[in-house]
Amino acid sequence: MILCVTLNPCLDKTLTVPAWQPGDSVRGQAVREVVGGKGNNVARALTRLGRTARPVTFLGGAVGDHCAALLQRDDGLDPLITPTEALTRVILTVRTENSPLQTAFFDPDPAVTSAEAEALFHRVETALGEGTVTALTLSGSSPSPVTHGLYSDLIALARSRRLPVFLDTYGPALDAIWGFWPEVIQLNRREAALHLRKPAVTDADVLGMLESWSRHGVRYGLVTDGSGPVLIRHRNTIFRATPPSIDAVNPIGSGDCLLAGLADAWLLGLDSEATIRHAVGSAVANALVWDAGAIGPEEVKRQGEAVEIAALD
Repeated sequence: MILCVTLNPCLDKTLTVPAWQPGDSVRGQAVREVVGGKGNNVARALTRLGRTARPVTFLGGAVGDHCAALLQRDDGLDPLITPTEALTRVILTVRTENSPLQTAFFDPDPAVTSAEAEALFHRVETALGEGTVTALTLSGSSPSPVTHGLYSDLIALARSRRLPVFLDTYGPALDAIWGFWPEVIQLNRREAALHLRKPAVTDADVLGMLESWSRHGVRYGLVTDGSGPVLIRHRNTIFRATPPSIDAVNPIGSGDCLLAGLADAWLLGLDSEATIRHAVGSAVANALVWDAGAIGPEEVKRQGEAVEIAALD
């Protein structure tokens, strides 16, 4: 069992419309609903890779109840839910038919309380105490000041039980990491620039950050760049992994599938090159489909074999 924590979930609604201009009265052609949040995407991808995964998240109000039902009915997942007084946010993505154009509208982040944050921590603590959890993934942003340190607390909890932790976050939640560090951290270039307080980052900036993480005990550090090469540090070796060129359908969730591939490869005991191929192949496979996390093992393998990997001096 892998626990996949999301602190800032959402109901992700996609409305498909004909070509339009601001100010038009637009009639939608189709609506698709899925429970969003990076850790929920990770859980979906892990199940497609053959793992048992359980989302851990906050959900509130009628929207939260609907999300819980969708996770169970549509995804076959058994979420570990901490109820909140604040309503779960909605993200509306407007997708223009026969076009790659899409625009997302985000509700404000919910105000999670200290008691709710503590309750989620204790739910994870109880689940880890049952002895069936093999790994912990922590994904996405922190919605509220009281949750900024929650990932750090969960890392310490998991490390005390010798469980591997896979972290994909940014902003205050990443800045709050101290003491215990995860085995794996991944960011994208924009998030790395935010972390380093720079408008943009060079390869040298990224490599310096990865070296700093390595000194804290991070086994794999990765920084992605959309469809461009991924820079990876595994122990003392630096790799550049270049994904194959594809006609992307929807890249949203590819980073989450990368993290799922990393966790799966770690538990399989793969070597560094095989791990990188599996992880990047998972990300590429996700970009070939519309629904985040809807990857297949054969496509992951096919795309992983096409990844170009170079060890850097």
